[in-house]
Amino acid sequence: MHIARKFSVVAVLPLAAAGVLVGSAGTANAAKSCTFMFTHTQPSVYPPEIIGNGWAQCDVPPEEHVVSMALEYKQGGKWTNASHIRDAGIPPGPPNRRSYEVKAACYAGEWRISMSVTGSLQENPFVFSDYSRTREVSSSQCPSR
Repeated sequence: MHIARKFSVVAVLPLAAAGVLVGSAGTANAAKSCTFMFTHTQPSVYPPEIIGNGWAQCDVPPEEHVVSMALEYKQGGKWTNASHIRDAGIPPGPPNRRSYEVKAACYAGEWRISMSVTGSLQENPFVFSDYSRTREVSSSQCPSR
């Protein structure tokens, strides 16, 4: 199962709310859009590493498109960044896509992938962020911290 998130970039009103770009959705102003999808619904465990993957694709290339993706683990009730990547490449249009991968040393505990995209289309900025489902990694899979 994949988690697909399409975020619209509307030239009229660049306003980010709840991680999804909001504009005059549903109007006749055809919005340009990009899609981000986590390759898997949660991080993958391949001892001694944990891996997060995703990809992006844009109907119309934006002027700027920066993806930040991180592997996070829960420590003391808070999410802590274990590893991150930043990629400023412009995603291609369908059927092609740009792939992203982040890796970290695997330890037992609760993990998730976080992502955010910032950029601009027709000189209007956009912001989007999301998280994968969490994954509980047991001490039989990877050592405890």
